[in-house]
Amino acid sequence: MVAKLKMRLGDLLVQELVITEDQLMQALKEQKQSGRKLGQALIDLKFVTEVQLLGFLAKQLNVPFVNLTEITISSSLAKKLPEVVARRFRAIIIEETEYHYSVAVSDPADINALDSIAQSLDKPVELAIARESQIFRSIDLSYRRTDDITSFAKELASEYQETDAFDFGAALGEEDNTVAKLLQSVFEDAIQLNASDIHIEPEENALRIRQRVDGVLQEHIIEQSNIAAALVLRIKLMAGLDISEKRLPQDGRTHIKLKGHTIDIRVSTMPVQHGESVVLRLLDQSAGLLKLEETGMPDEILTQFRRLLARPNGMIFVT
Repeated sequence: MVAKLKMRLGDLLVQELVITEDQLMQALKEQKQSGRKLGQALIDLKFVTEVQLLGFLAKQLNVPFVNLTEITISSSLAKKLPEVVARRFRAIIIEETEYHYSVAVSDPADINALDSIAQSLDKPVELAIARESQIFRSIDLSYRRTDDITSFAKELASEYQETDAFDFGAALGEEDNTVAKLLQSVFEDAIQLNASDIHIEPEENALRIRQRVDGVLQEHIIEQSNIAAALVLRIKLMAGLDISEKRLPQDGRTHIKLKGHTIDIRVSTMPVQHGESVVLRLLDQSAGLLKLEETGMPDEILTQFRRLLARPNGMIFVT
């Protein structure tokens, strides 16, 4: 696993002149009031940055400090660590060898967490350190809801196995519950990925669902193409669109509440060769505005950006 710190984190930071004794006392007071860990208290009080603290810990423990935005993490590999363990202890598997797993964590000083991670895996663990925000982002990307989407799609397809056509004139019955579950899984997956758009595109032999994440479309193919009409119908009903009109584009809007998120949705439909395609533009009202530190800019670029923002005039293009 990894060697323990030689002394308590706060004392070690003071000894190495990273913080002062007075700053440690303030952080301990803040920790007691907020219940947060000492490291987070130090960051909140701006005595150290997250990168400085994690870099210091990596050096003291002789483990690598990794940037997860530069690493391609296999979803199947990450899932070898149960999701509940990964989220609870902020950990993600980044590599597997014949002899061990490399696991990135945000708090290598949490011995109980390291023990739980080790007990959940069938090989020894080698630690790496990464920023907590990057770990959570990697977890969201790795533990997606695609299995649920595929499962509900198969269930819905079995309800229409007698015909390839969905009866728009029929009243929605028990099968509508399956459509709702499928749509809920699609929305949950999008919210987890922080997707800005969902594209639902029927093709001759498949249904293509794509989600735009940080400008890049991530694709999920559903083989049961005969469910497309049912899915589009449900979306059009949600958005108050004309369900009998399939030859002209339509625009509408709706909103949903899901897992503590309030999502505004703009809906656009377009007739295509094999039915109607739908684009859903998502705006998470619960997310709020990001701080500059949360945008993912490296520290050196963030410093330049702040310097430019402080100028009395000028213009910044984001392209």
